[in-house]
Amino acid sequence: MHIFLTGDIQVGKSTLIRKALHEVPGIRLGGFRTVTIADVPGAIGAVYILSAAAAENESPGSDQRVGIRYGPGRGPECFPQVFDTRGVQLLRDAEQADLILMDEIGWMESNAAAFRSRVSELLDGTVPILGVVRKMGNAPLQETIRNHPAVRIVTVDVENRNSLAGPLAEWIRNSL
Repeated sequence: MHIFLTGDIQVGKSTLIRKALHEVPGIRLGGFRTVTIADVPGAIGAVYILSAAAAENESPGSDQRVGIRYGPGRGPECFPQVFDTRGVQLLRDAEQADLILMDEIGWMESNAAAFRSRVSELLDGTVPILGVVRKMGNAPLQETIRNHPAVRIVTVDVENRNSLAGPLAEWIRNSL
């Protein structure tokens, strides 16, 4: 079984994952995580895809930038080719890991066919996946995840976010 967290923006989904992983030291992580960094003038921030095992303070390069979020009046800019190159590379040997991290899946991957295909392959595999799927929207990959028979969706909100780390860590331990 795979678990994907969902919930409002900034409710603490990625923080919850970090807490749960901290409770299960020594696991080999595969997959990816995304970070938003305010490093593009005039933008809210740029979104980068990093290795799941990357250090928290790692400085990503422009070859890892999957999108730029601009404020009102200008839509976001997406770079699907980065998902299809760097993203697929990060998922290439994911089956060799104890746990695959996919933090986060949203709409930016919509035009990244190779990336979407690789995620679908992993969903059909046996290595457990812990991920985040964006609450809003019905992009193809979001729908694939939500409708996959091996996926359990867990909604995180301000009322339950502090009580989920332990059960999530227990699921990780039991899945290894």
